[in-house]
Amino acid sequence: MSTQTTDGPLSTRATRRAAAPAGPTGDRLPVPTRQRRPALAALAVVLILGGAALAATLVLTSGQKQEYLLVNRDIAAGRTLTADDFLQQPLSATNSAIFAPVPVDDFYTRVEGKKALVAMKKGSLLSEGTFGEAITPARGLADLSLTVPEGQYPDGLAAGDIVKVVYTPKTSGQGSGEGGTSSGARPLPRGTTLVAAAYTTGVRANSSGQGGVVVTIQVKDEDLDESPNDGLPALAAANANNSITVVRLDPTHDYDKGSR
Repeated sequence: MSTQTTDGPLSTRATRRAAAPAGPTGDRLPVPTRQRRPALAALAVVLILGGAALAATLVLTSGQKQEYLLVNRDIAAGRTLTADDFLQQPLSATNSAIFAPVPVDDFYTRVEGKKALVAMKKGSLLSEGTFGEAITPARGLADLSLTVPEGQYPDGLAAGDIVKVVYTPKTSGQGSGEGGTSSGARPLPRGTTLVAAAYTTGVRANSSGQGGVVVTIQVKDEDLDESPNDGLPALAAANANNSITVVRLDPTHDYDKGSR
């Protein structure tokens, strides 16, 4: 039997063996495993949760509101404050040191029964420093309250004005009997000055339904004593008969408020 020899390419297995590099054989180097860092992972979780909590706090705070006292009607300086004078107004909380509105929760402990130290306008917020205890009159001064009919006081009359009080009966013939001056006193002519100078401490609307305003004034005792018909009786009678006109004087008028 003869053997046939071929010069063709080697078989595939033989080819691979022939192509394999000579040298020692062995296993491949292992691929390095990924190192775990639990501390960094925990820090990342904390930062994520902290950021979410901060964002939620900012959203809630931006929408947080508080109820403040809103003036429900015009309030004259010197008036006693009551619950009817205010409404509740929700506003974003404020920590401003310049403007400090008063929370509703403080009304019964700090505001009720106190006096308005300044005139307050309807729709404004009650703020710190605008209310407090009643101010007692200075020595040598008398506090008086006058009912002044509509048209018998100047526009814009307010606390702090210096005024003169004039006798203005409805008829020119109204005198001591009709005007209510002291018994036996001579009749007062129309236009008589009842108080030469007084300091206005408050002006408010007349709530009796008669219109006009109620004006509170401080008068020096000596000036009141020098008024016609013993001063106070004549002033009281004219006030009872709506026979008073209030005139605003020059703000530079020399007026002594007395000493405390």
